Amino acid sequence: MSNSQQREEWHAGEEAMHRLLHVPHGRNPTIHGLPQAYGQWMAESPLLALGASDRDGRVWTTVLGGAAGVTRPVAPGVLVVSSAAHLTSTSAERGRGWIGHDPVLEALFTDGSAAAVQRDTEAGDPDGHRLVDHGKRGKLVAGLAMNMEDRTRVKLAGRMIRGIVLDGPQDETREAEPDRMDVQLAVAIDETLGNCPKYLNRKVLWPHEASPTLVGDSLPLPPEALALIEKADIFFLSSRHGDESMDTNNRGGSPGFVRVFSNSVEEGVTLIYPEYSGNRLFQTLGNLHTDPAVGITFPDFETGDVLYLTGAAEVLVGADAAAALPHSSLAVRVRVEAARFVRDGLPFRGRLLDPSPYNPPVRRLAREIEESGQVPLRTTDAEGGAAALAIATLVDSIRIAPTVSRHTFRLSPAPRSSGSDLPHWRAGEHVTMDFSGHLDRGWSHMRDHDPISLNDDFIRSFTISSAPSDERDELAITVRDHGPVTRLLARWSPGTLLQASVLGIDAGAASRAVNGGPESPGGGDDLVVVAGGVGITPVIATAPALLAAGRKLRVLWSLRADDLPLAVDVLDRVEGLAAVTSLFVTPDGRGSVTWDEHTRLPSGVVVRNRRLEEGDVLSAGDPARRRFIVCAGPALRAAALEWTSAEEVELETFDH
Repeated sequence: MSNSQQREEWHAGEEAMHRLLHVPHGRNPTIHGLPQAYGQWMAESPLLALGASDRDGRVWTTVLGGAAGVTRPVAPGVLVVSSAAHLTSTSAERGRGWIGHDPVLEALFTDGSAAAVQRDTEAGDPDGHRLVDHGKRGKLVAGLAMNMEDRTRVKLAGRMIRGIVLDGPQDETREAEPDRMDVQLAVAIDETLGNCPKYLNRKVLWPHEASPTLVGDSLPLPPEALALIEKADIFFLSSRHGDESMDTNNRGGSPGFVRVFSNSVEEGVTLIYPEYSGNRLFQTLGNLHTDPAVGITFPDFETGDVLYLTGAAEVLVGADAAAALPHSSLAVRVRVEAARFVRDGLPFRGRLLDPSPYNPPVRRLAREIEESGQVPLRTTDAEGGAAALAIATLVDSIRIAPTVSRHTFRLSPAPRSSGSDLPHWRAGEHVTMDFSGHLDRGWSHMRDHDPISLNDDFIRSFTISSAPSDERDELAITVRDHGPVTRLLARWSPGTLLQASVLGIDAGAASRAVNGGPESPGGGDDLVVVAGGVGITPVIATAPALLAAGRKLRVLWSLRADDLPLAVDVLDRVEGLAAVTSLFVTPDGRGSVTWDEHTRLPSGVVVRNRRLEEGDVLSAGDPARRRFIVCAGPALRAAALEWTSAEEVELETFDH
């Protein structure tokens, strides 16, 4: 079969994933052998992730390179991999081979089978070379050649035939680090596949002379390893299909897209990450479906630290995925069985150029959401259907400011509900609605004109900005035009049907302040609200009850000049709110703080034509009895939390 022919068949694990996810098998684009164009491209690529199994059958992944030349074709269908390494020859009692902090190089250069033959200096090799021969069948490996600067990557799978360990550079490095070696390995390529650039964050790389130190190889993971996972925007993983083939690939996203579910002696070490929309070949997931063994590596491009993990993976589909990682229909849970955290272990350094436009927002674990006092979203019921509490029909839409509108929905029982009762809700709570019926365009491989939509479930949570009526059959949200859902609402015309499923309602900080709760009882303390722009929405619904109850309330509201009509609307509608509100008005998008002649604020409100400052916040309320509620976007939120670090603070996050 020529090198340009494609592998038509799918293995049993891949077919099972296609059935589970209702994806037609289609044509398998994997190519047998090593096409000449791929070989030439790999020779110019600076990075190679490499996967292999150790003598105990555990799968590991490593990352090599830093400059072009880490791989190069030397014969038809054969690649040579070259890399610096830190290895030490083992004693005869431990078995012939080499050990080091890199588990893949250790596995590849260790005598794990009777077929391996080594030649050392005692056998007449005066140059100090060490040759490892894995026999005619070779040792299964897989790789991923990558150029992160132009977001290109090619997968390869085959067998390592031979490898050689060479003495490292004969200079001061050699004297300081006698384990510094150079390794080369010849890999016979069985198959290759080019992959798309989605979720690859552009980075520039350069070589670095590593000086590895093993920080830890036990579980639970040390704090440094957890910090690396938290900031990682890429990891590399390897899996296998029995003794027939292996697969190495990467997963990428925004920093923090991999979540640590547990890290303790009692619960073990478990990671969960989302599987974003891809090419639907499911080669990695197909392997994991039939063999859970997985090897994962997290590289730190800034420091050169690296975390090697090996364990067992479980593919979560549908309701199982959503239960663990809300907003996900496909995820992977990894139970870590062994780890190595190595400081300065990578032969390269790198820095971020720009993130991928395809990266979805980071999704929090259901466990994390519960720990923050919120209710995790359930998007499916026990039968796999939509878990709708009610149907919300848009009945009114009013433009308040240039980019802010108030939308009113009428609620009706959901078709699958057991009765006619509508969900119970209270002032200031969050409502979660599903707009996918209007916006979901189905799967496509790439969507450069609208990349973020590929992984968007079009489920959104909004703060209810209206107080409940006796019938509780209507609710309003006040939102800024930002993203596909709010743009859909802004385009609505009276007479057209726009409906969404209500998936959940839960309390926020402002709601708990009014209605009470285990963490925030509605007591008699002073409430100081720090709000930014449309972040005032929790106050709109809760202020009437607070003021009527005689609670001491102070509102510090920062907004741009073009949002002043919103301030007029809110302060006019909520009696008594103006008297306890200070506005901090910053320039609009044109740099102007000029007020429109029709912008007439009610009497009693204090207006400052400047930014909100620390002194404004700390001078509000009685220091002995005040409690702060912060309802703002990221920048103001961070500043307010820093200013009030010694205070009692509750956060309205808006990322529910």
